[in-house]
Amino acid sequence: METTLGSIGVLCEDALLEILARLPSKSVLRCRAVCKRWRRIATGRSFLAAHAARQPRQMLVITRSWTVRAVPLSAGDGDDDDGRRGYLCDPIKRDKRGRYTRSGGSLLASLDGLLVLQQSPGNFVVCNPITRQWSRLPQVRPKTFPTVYPCGFYFHRPSGEYRVLCHVVEAEGDSDSDWKYDYTDDYYITSTSGVMPRRLGPAPSSNHPIDMGYEYPVAWREILHWCSFRPEATSQGKILAFHTVAETFRLMARPPGTTSAALLELDGALCAVAFEGTTSLNIWVLQDYESERWMLRDQVVVVQPLKSLHHGLVSVAISDGADVILIRHCYNNSLVNLCDLKEKKVREIELVWFPRFLAFSESLVSHAFFQPPWCFELGPIKFCD
Repeated sequence: METTLGSIGVLCEDALLEILARLPSKSVLRCRAVCKRWRRIATGRSFLAAHAARQPRQMLVITRSWTVRAVPLSAGDGDDDDGRRGYLCDPIKRDKRGRYTRSGGSLLASLDGLLVLQQSPGNFVVCNPITRQWSRLPQVRPKTFPTVYPCGFYFHRPSGEYRVLCHVVEAEGDSDSDWKYDYTDDYYITSTSGVMPRRLGPAPSSNHPIDMGYEYPVAWREILHWCSFRPEATSQGKILAFHTVAETFRLMARPPGTTSAALLELDGALCAVAFEGTTSLNIWVLQDYESERWMLRDQVVVVQPLKSLHHGLVSVAISDGADVILIRHCYNNSLVNLCDLKEKKVREIELVWFPRFLAFSESLVSHAFFQPPWCFELGPIKFCD
């Protein structure tokens, strides 16, 4: 590429990296096609790290058109857009007129710019909606009458793999004997390595059906944490933790005096939010992980009555990493609470989308598991142009 004095081509590589790192992801992808030099800079590790550090932390939502979209946590109740513009991916199979025909995939998890979709029980797809790449993970294949509950999606640092932890409930028995079955609960792990899923071990059985599903865990110190719906935790009023390297489970103490709380990461620490009646929102931080000692980090007084506090049971929460917390309750999906820590205010908003409380930040990192061969059984996933 010919350069003239004052053109961008005469800039040093460090300056070019700083400029390109400030561009949106789609613009970076176009810039890679300008010349070999720009492509080399825009695909290097230092550039990818710098670009990822500048990406805002957003929340994933399901639009009224069943597309997956990322929105700012402080977006309020949104607009009248039906989600056909600016979406990340569309996992739904549609006819020629764009109408819904059948379920093509449910959104399960988000990590490092990757999304995990479930197309059928035990059949998971991982994709990067920004680079428009996708692949299927090895299928979890239980024996009979399986119910597969995805528990968490995490990065296993020692192996360099992304893994999905599943809770599989299987029924074994004779359908001719009055439909009497013996149920077994097991944990399975499937990963981007391509090897067959492996059984991790038995899961504690529960006398209560898991009808509310599993909330997305909070990952901190290579450990996944659940607080609300896990039968192992709720029966004892504890938090369930899974060490992704040692592959062991443990129960941890909840913040003192809380019967309903939601975990989240805030300012790089493991925190929990819980309402104290209808008058205040308490924010706890795990001060000492080993001794499981919680400390009250902040308390925000609720000035105006909130309709969503009728039951008072916190379901899940998500933060922008610093100042904004969005909270959902167990029995109300339409109304959510938005807490602004700077202004010390909690307000109630109604979203036009269905919030998934999954954080998403764009990533341009390329992964080897996205390479062919492709699986012909994989359902279609459409990405935004």
